[in-house]
Amino acid sequence: MPAPLSADQIDHFKAHGYLVVPGVLEPVYIQAWRRQLWEHLGGRENDPTTWGQTPYQLSGFSISPVELQLHSHPRVRAIIDQLGGGRFVGGSDSGAPLVHWPSRSTAWSPTTWGHLDGYYPGNWSPFMLTATAYAYDCEAMGGAFQYWPDSHLTTHLYFLENPEQVDGRFRDEPGFNWGGPNVFTRLAPRPPAHFNGRAGDVIFWHAYTVHTGSTNIRNTPRFAFFARYHHVEQKSFRYEIPQDLWKYWAV
Repeated sequence: MPAPLSADQIDHFKAHGYLVVPGVLEPVYIQAWRRQLWEHLGGRENDPTTWGQTPYQLSGFSISPVELQLHSHPRVRAIIDQLGGGRFVGGSDSGAPLVHWPSRSTAWSPTTWGHLDGYYPGNWSPFMLTATAYAYDCEAMGGAFQYWPDSHLTTHLYFLENPEQVDGRFRDEPGFNWGGPNVFTRLAPRPPAHFNGRAGDVIFWHAYTVHTGSTNIRNTPRFAFFARYHHVEQKSFRYEIPQDLWKYWAV
């Protein structure tokens, strides 16, 4: 079986920290996601009066059976194995898809500040990359996943210069705020971009990529699923910042 990603696609991922792969997921996955989401919410897809405003994170929810979760898709798994040489594990859906409900506002602008995943209060969970997909098409200004292209490179440089901060100590710097000014967004070399994808498309992005959500002023909720992967031997190099960003990858 040929490798799922071409050399050009891998080069793009390494250069820019992300790769959009169209049409990865078949309709059976998308249909199951939608049906189970609305059953959980107790609403109807075509009746906005039943949507309510549930929390951004749908705690206590996961797609079943596990074979229909994002990380279980054979092509998703093949791409992860190609990038990690079969050494990237995890990926199981958190059970909490993220929702951006339509806003009452008609004004839209890119979110100014982004963040890195894996850094939680009192905890640090290092990983390698994430796959993200939508349950519905996400058009422009529809709450898309927002990311800063090439920011994996500037994040890497920051940690090379400040290796003691890889465990999250940068959060102790005066004025640091994931929801406001922070060093990682300031260092990002390019303006933010948006994953305005169709249901079934998947974006793969490096763990050092600065990202966030964006405002949804369209008429459709944005349901996003995330599958995160760490290296099987992450504990052995947990605090290492290799000169070669791709030292523990297969690309």
